[in-house]
Amino acid sequence: MLNTEMQITDNIHKVRAHIPAHVTLVCVSKYQPVEAIREAYEAGERHFGESRVQELKTKIPLLPEDIRWHFIGHLQTNKVRDLLKLHPFLIHSVDSLRLLQTINDEAAKIGMVQDVLLEIHVAREETKSGFLPEEINDLMVNDLMVNYPHVRVRGFMTMATNTDDEAEIRRCFSTLKELSIVNSQFSILSMGMSDDYRIAIECGSTMVRIGSSIFGERKKRLKAVFFDQDGVLYNSMPYHAEAWAWAMTKHGLPYTAEECYRNEGRTSVGVIQEHYSRMYGKDAPQQLIEDIYKDKTAYFNQMTGGFPGTIPGVSDVLRFLHEHGVQCWVVTGSGQHNLIDALNDIFDHVFTGIISSFDVKHGKPDPEPYLKAWERSGFKKEECMVVENAPLGVRAAKAAGLFACAVNTGPLPDSDLTDEGADRVFPDMAALLDWLKNSPDISI
Repeated sequence: MLNTEMQITDNIHKVRAHIPAHVTLVCVSKYQPVEAIREAYEAGERHFGESRVQELKTKIPLLPEDIRWHFIGHLQTNKVRDLLKLHPFLIHSVDSLRLLQTINDEAAKIGMVQDVLLEIHVAREETKSGFLPEEINDLMVNDLMVNYPHVRVRGFMTMATNTDDEAEIRRCFSTLKELSIVNSQFSILSMGMSDDYRIAIECGSTMVRIGSSIFGERKKRLKAVFFDQDGVLYNSMPYHAEAWAWAMTKHGLPYTAEECYRNEGRTSVGVIQEHYSRMYGKDAPQQLIEDIYKDKTAYFNQMTGGFPGTIPGVSDVLRFLHEHGVQCWVVTGSGQHNLIDALNDIFDHVFTGIISSFDVKHGKPDPEPYLKAWERSGFKKEECMVVENAPLGVRAAKAAGLFACAVNTGPLPDSDLTDEGADRVFPDMAALLDWLKNSPDISI
């Protein structure tokens, strides 16, 4: 909910009380309406931060010309030209030599010199991006002004580890301060947000980026989506169902396609063990497990040629998320190397990581697969969600404490998914994409 003008002004005064005169306040206005930004402007603020080029392009003509716009989000190289045409005051998130070179080349084409900050990776999280501190000294030796004459590096930016451990947060900020002392030609240290800006200032920050403490809480920001594989990415479940029914029955364990759908999400060993135990009250012999799985896999490959095709519309969902900087992960109980290995090639390398049956001790409906993906993502649980199509997958997601969307691509009724706790159920990927674009619950 948007704060009133008086609330925004009061919030600014409260924040300003803790910011020394030499520290620049950047009001993080991404996803905020123009009216809120104008209210902060009328309260005296001039520095505003945006993270999406298209949103910035929309806002600039509607607001005063003396605003100094900071680009603070992940910047894709294919968006650089459009961003530079908007003449941003400062780009905070230059995280690679490739991006630095692209900014230099595009700035040269329009005859400008662009001010930037180098993003430094000091957090203990795989998902944070940027240069490593030890890379910076080598970069300085190469003489930035000679190699990138249309870029002016003004300093460094970082984000602390996502933790409540103040000692770890101080370690992150102190590391960047030490780097700035060695490279004293750069004057800006952009570090500190709503939750940690006071610590950042104590550690030497000269620029803080504050949003929720000024404008109030926004919709939940989605940062990672964990996709099941079969029935969500691959249109494979009809073939799996037929292959399981054929192989199980061949080995004296009568099995139906419907049972396959209800057990979808389990590892292959788990499927066989569950069914055998239900029939005989004991564990299945190892040789039987191997024989059934071998026959099932051969029959599946015979029907599909090894690749069953993709779910209609899922590529559009993945492309939308990837273009907006949302991580996409695969979390599958599958152990089929050919399907797992092909995922990135088929879906244009959008996946940050893959959790398969090879990575866990307990498959779905145990929460371990989704918990492992969440831990590796480095984000808060409220910043993540799951896309499933199977009741047991939904159960695993909810047991992991994650928001679960279900796309019902199979024959089971929606109630089987909602009974397991699905937060949203969609009939197809087009409906999921529409919700992602227009949801009142999340922002992308």
